[in-house]
Amino acid sequence: MEQILVHQDGKQFAFHISGKGQPLLCIHAPCIGSINFVYQQTLADTYQLIVPDLPGHGDSSPMEKPFSIGELAERLHKLIPSLGIERPFILGYSQGASIALEYCLRYPDHAQGGILVSGFSEVNDLYLHGRFWMAQALSMLHGVPLLARSIASSHVDDPEMREKWTAHASKTDPTSLKYLYAAGHRYQCTERLGNIQIPILLAYGEQDKRMHHYAQMLMMKLPKARLEMIPNVKHQIITKAAPAFNQLCRTFIEEG
Repeated sequence: MEQILVHQDGKQFAFHISGKGQPLLCIHAPCIGSINFVYQQTLADTYQLIVPDLPGHGDSSPMEKPFSIGELAERLHKLIPSLGIERPFILGYSQGASIALEYCLRYPDHAQGGILVSGFSEVNDLYLHGRFWMAQALSMLHGVPLLARSIASSHVDDPEMREKWTAHASKTDPTSLKYLYAAGHRYQCTERLGNIQIPILLAYGEQDKRMHHYAQMLMMKLPKARLEMIPNVKHQIITKAAPAFNQLCRTFIEEG
């Protein structure tokens, strides 16, 4: 995997690129960074994986003022051509799926399709509101190390990989994280989903029952969506069910 540092408007943006072939842009969840997709590296045998560290994560510059999900999508769209990438598939995990949705809404001619994992187009239930409130509070109380370790423990079983995951996630800038959580909490695109005319794969854990109504909402609103419920897993599909999920990605991309 090669790290490329792109500079724009005085900010540094870190991208991790591996493989060749159809490009797949992977957008991570908050307080994780690019290591979020370590178990998707097997896809680099066929596809080109482009995995950015979002602002304030990994080696990307922090943000000094609040931003929106739309601004993140715009920044990614402006940076992708500088890497020589055209029309990638957009993969987003958890809150990263919100950025993927906004990218597909704003730039439909610049995306081949979308893969949304444990995603949501708005926050409309008490459970998810509570998760956001808790995460925002911890980020404001300098709780990044605690969040990083907790998120790593819920995603990764292997002790060595868990330590690598925790170390990368612990580099997250607390202020940028607070802004990212706030942007995701207020994001709402449900009523615009009908404008997305490219194919979308929705992947949810069969045991992640609190998120299933978001899956059904997206299925109803997205014109070209396909829903896959992955058995024996909760929210953490990309790590806890990586082989099954990676095969879904291969099938979806090949079918176009």
